[in-house]
Amino acid sequence: MSDRKFLAILIACAVLLAGLPFLIGLATTPPGGSYIGFQFGTDDHMVYAAWMRQAANGHFLMDNRFTTDAQPGITIHLYFFVLGLISKVTGIALASTLARLCFSGLFVVLLFDLIRRIGWSSSTTRLATVFSVIGGGVGFLVWHMFGLAIVRPAPPVLGDLLGGLLPIDVWQPEAFVFPSMLTNGLFMVSLCLILVSIRCLIESKDTWKPVLPGALALGVLMNIHSYDVLLIALIMIGFLVCAIVSRQVTKEWLIRAGCIVAGVLPAALWFVHVLKSDAVFQARAQTDTPTADFRAVLFGYILLMVPALVGLYLRPIDPGPERTKRQIGTALAALLIMGMYMASTGSHPKYFLDAGAWVFVLLVALAATALLADESPVMNLFIAWALVGTVAIYFPGLFQRKLSMGLSIPWAVLAAYGVESILKTREQSIRTLGTAFAAILLGATSIRWLAREIQFIKSNASNTSVQTVYLEPDAAKIMDYLNGLSGRHVLLAPPGIPSQAFSAKTQENGTDSITPVMADLNPIASGLTGVYTYAGHWSETPDYLKRRSELTRLYYGKIEEPARQAILKKTGADYMIAIGDKVLPIPLFDFSGYGDVVVRGSRFSLIHLKPG
Repeated sequence: MSDRKFLAILIACAVLLAGLPFLIGLATTPPGGSYIGFQFGTDDHMVYAAWMRQAANGHFLMDNRFTTDAQPGITIHLYFFVLGLISKVTGIALASTLARLCFSGLFVVLLFDLIRRIGWSSSTTRLATVFSVIGGGVGFLVWHMFGLAIVRPAPPVLGDLLGGLLPIDVWQPEAFVFPSMLTNGLFMVSLCLILVSIRCLIESKDTWKPVLPGALALGVLMNIHSYDVLLIALIMIGFLVCAIVSRQVTKEWLIRAGCIVAGVLPAALWFVHVLKSDAVFQARAQTDTPTADFRAVLFGYILLMVPALVGLYLRPIDPGPERTKRQIGTALAALLIMGMYMASTGSHPKYFLDAGAWVFVLLVALAATALLADESPVMNLFIAWALVGTVAIYFPGLFQRKLSMGLSIPWAVLAAYGVESILKTREQSIRTLGTAFAAILLGATSIRWLAREIQFIKSNASNTSVQTVYLEPDAAKIMDYLNGLSGRHVLLAPPGIPSQAFSAKTQENGTDSITPVMADLNPIASGLTGVYTYAGHWSETPDYLKRRSELTRLYYGKIEEPARQAILKKTGADYMIAIGDKVLPIPLFDFSGYGDVVVRGSRFSLIHLKPG
């Protein structure tokens, strides 16, 4: 089979499987309802949708629709601006899905081409590409539909090793490839830009030709997913160490690489401007997103790490100081991983590394990277990405979890080399069976991600636990009405109520009991219609918990009329979604007297509130 045919098959399989839940969602939309288009991270997708909605209305400079706070409206997001223009023809959900699938296919091509440059055999290159797409850890053994912690019985030994934490391959899609393909187009375009950037940085060793494409790729990446630029910077420190040890560094290479890096400056300067000028953006930037405890990280990658380290140890080289150096490097890498596990706290989600400890483990990772340096620059890249990337995810910043983007990729590439090294002396039948078993084992978690997406659709529940997959007919009519409005409008909607399965911590698997009791339409409305919401999103809304509590009192609490009027006045809302009197088993206040009912339904109605 030619490489072209192999890529065509792999791309077709990946894209078809990644697109399957969307097709099922469309095909099973209830009569009168509407398929939102997203099962995982629905509230985050509504942030993207709100930008696309603004772009479709002709806005290049955007604001945050998930708060009523004053803001200058100076956000630029090139990816969602382009998708917003496309969505004028296709709609938001389809535009997002098509982009996700297109960049998933492009990622496979870019990765295969990068791995091919190491100089491995065709079979090893293909295996490395497959492992990178499907690779995961042991999450399939302790699988949960929701959450970050193990709340159901787990295999005894594994449960003890994990300390009650779910491995990140269960719940963190950006750290793995197929879950990203399945759930988020922003992750896939970012992974493509990462590959283009680092390839251009490597190729600039000999020519100026890749400088402009590399600078443009880094500049766009800085605009659409800025955390990845920091990740690349940390990885390239490790790569530079390898290049120095291998005596490959030249002044011309450093100059050309510097010109590529300069491509981030326009987007970086605008980022700083927005951060200084926009208080809402400042609040958003303060959202704490720490990396999971290393126990959860390790077992998300352990099936990749073990053969990867074996492969690094078994690399063929004549006996002598160089071989000893690489063996010491492999041992140091293994000790680094083991030491981080031993030092882990077993808590979620805070981690133990302060700035000083992080610098220390980074230096250890750089030392191991230097000892493992190879003659191939691309091999050095993957070594640096694996080791430095494992430490980078604990960079002392609020956003550290976002630095895990694509960390499975280098470990998967090295794991494929390890599997080939272990099996190369075996008979052909043993090699074939061993490779197939490794692929099945590494891909088991990806299969469970696909099954969970389909289960979310069947159960009409997002992984957020408070959004549904479908808008029921009344809600769909309300969204249609809001989409017909012009100008600025502020909407109130009832806060979501998750299924009782969550309060009991049973997390039912495979039943309809996970459907939310009340869907949170606040982020949906902001995303799909462009209205402002008072408590729209957990990280986009300043003082979200306080504002959500106020909405909870307004809709579900027993409060006096002055208190109710005070909340309404504070929100500045001119529209309100009211709940039908028989929807919930609790008495609800009748808001119909507060304005004109412009959309009337048995479950939800839309009220145009009277001024004042």
